[in-house]
Amino acid sequence: MKDLEGKVALITGGSRGIGRALCVQLTALGAHVYACARDIESLRETEALCGEGASFTGVQADVTDPSAVKRLVGRIADERGHLDILVNNAAILGPRKNLEEVALEDWQKTQRINVDGVFIVSTQSIALLREAEQSVMINVSSSVGRRGRGGWGPYAVSKHAVEGITETLAEELASDGVCVVSINPGGTATDMRQEAYPSEDPNTLPSAESIASTFVLLMQTLDMGQTGHKYDARALLDRVEGAENAAGEGDLPFVS
Repeated sequence: MKDLEGKVALITGGSRGIGRALCVQLTALGAHVYACARDIESLRETEALCGEGASFTGVQADVTDPSAVKRLVGRIADERGHLDILVNNAAILGPRKNLEEVALEDWQKTQRINVDGVFIVSTQSIALLREAEQSVMINVSSSVGRRGRGGWGPYAVSKHAVEGITETLAEELASDGVCVVSINPGGTATDMRQEAYPSEDPNTLPSAESIASTFVLLMQTLDMGQTGHKYDARALLDRVEGAENAAGEGDLPFVS
């Protein structure tokens, strides 16, 4: 497996849930982690969880604001010179309604954050990703981004778009040493899941920390032969446990 010590990572939506768990796990492995979110106080909480001495930089930035993203990426360029890992994680749930019931402003807000945000961060980070010896971009998808589901309205459509961005960038960057994949976290005990299913017992779901560990596994194992692949975190959980027991051999299971 690849050693992540000294690697430079950018995690969007690093103020809660899977994004926060990723920041904690990557800094524990010695990576230099930059995280952005709109709420600076929540980013400070993430920093505290990473612990004293961790290489963590929290930056207040809205992924839909090209100027803010440009400043963030420029800071990484000035301080590190390259980017090894990009995780496009920032997203909102939006209204859980049938499409005909969705107000235009709610539709546009969901697409702006979930789709435009991925486009803006990805395209502004490509030059830095190319500077790494080999880099990886992980785009967070959803089961409803691979097969539409009624009542999931703008969110489902936005995640289909994320899959399209992933496939397109995988082809465009194949010769540049940038491996681009998507991952469906599945049901996870996060605030967003609780928003979607308020009556669900979160104790019946994998924790954000467990799911984040599958992202880390991808970072440690992906190469250009896997670019464009679609992964399910649930299918990778057993492999994470196998890797911890020195038994995680063979190709990682992917959807397509």
